[in-house]
Amino acid sequence: MKKDSQVLIVDDQEGIRKLLLETCLILGYEAEATDSGREALDLVKKNYYQVALIDMKMPGLDGLMTTKQILEIAKQLKVVMITGFLDVDNDLKEISTLPQVVAVMKKPFALEELQKILAENITD
Repeated sequence: MKKDSQVLIVDDQEGIRKLLLETCLILGYEAEATDSGREALDLVKKNYYQVALIDMKMPGLDGLMTTKQILEIAKQLKVVMITGFLDVDNDLKEISTLPQVVAVMKKPFALEELQKILAENITD
């Protein structure tokens, strides 16, 4: 595993967070997971990540605000938004203006989709 192959997972649902973390590790990526946007900001200040998987709807700092604030710190970071809600059109319009947002995965998602996105966005 390479230090520059790190993935940050931000999701308030424990089951999803664990699934994403285990999948990343199985695929050979180093990964860290947190359940809050605030903690994600702290992690980004201390560590280098290539890709962040961020849930759109979380209590406190939601996915959109988390993404905006993270990108102020780590402009190189590529972001994959994750949503389980169908009514996110306004949020999707806003994040689509951010060039670092490379994909949106809707829950439930196929693990093959995650594998493809990571392979396309993580460099050796």
